Parts: sequence; structure tokens; C-alpha cells
Amino acid sequence: MNRTMMFAAAATLALATFFSAPVLAGEPNDMFIIMTSTKSPDDVQAAIKAYTLDKKWIYVNDNKLKNDEVTQVRMCIPSVGKYLWGVGLHISAVVPCGQFGIYKKDGVTTVAMLHPKFMNVLYPDPLTKKAGEEVLPLLTKMLEEVTK
Repeated sequence: MNRTMMFAAAATLALATFFSAPVLAGEPNDMFIIMTSTKSPDDVQAAIKAYTLDKKWIYVNDNKLKNDEVTQVRMCIPSVGKYLWGVGLHISAVVPCGQFGIYKKDGVTTVAMLHPKFMNVLYPDPLTKKAGEEVLPLLTKMLEEVTK
């Protein structure tokens, strides 16, 4: 089975599991970076958007989920394209490289960022690994700034 087919099978299995598995609340694992803020969720979302645009990165979108309890934000840092597009255009299914959930937990604004290593976990390749390594400090710095 070639890598594209393996990726498609893994993605299909992950989606099927996500939509069919019972919902069990648990603690985040090492695939997530969690930070808190004294700002409101809307203010953190606005700060992510401003920071992203100021850096000339790509602000993909934001969406309200779960009856407006969660704001999902997606953005991308174009410089990682030199790695990702080298893998092939099929990798577009795992971009953007910055994915965030912003919500209140016990009255505190919480930001969950999907660790950029997810790209290499889903599609193991030296280029996806390098992309994750390059964006991690950039995204971490952004997260620190927008949650202050």
C-alpha cells in the first residue's frame, strides 16, 4: 500500500472513530499545548487574528462550535510550505499548521493548540517533521503573546 493510500486509510479511520466513538472527557495528551488567559475567549481569538495578520501569516478562519462555547481558529505560516508542498499536494489535507480551540474551563479562558508534530504523526516524513519543528517555536511564542 503506498503512502497516499495509507494516509487516506488512517484519516478515514480517525474520522470514523471520532464520529462513532462515545464521548469521554479526558485530559489532553502531548498532542496539545494548553495555556490560560485572563482575556475573554473573543479577545484571545481577536489577538490571534491580529498577531497572524501582523506577521503576514495566513488567517484561515474561525468558527463558533458547541453552541458558541468553543471558538476554533485555524491559521498557517507560509514559510513551512517549502517543506509541506515537497511531500505532495495531498498533504493539504493536514494543513493549516496552527489549530486552536478557545473556551472557558471552570471560568478561565483556556486555549488548546494542536501540537504541530501532528502533521508528522499523521504523515510520517522528514519534511512534515521539519515543518512541525520549524513552526513550534513560532506558534508557542504567538500563544504566549496572545494569552498575556
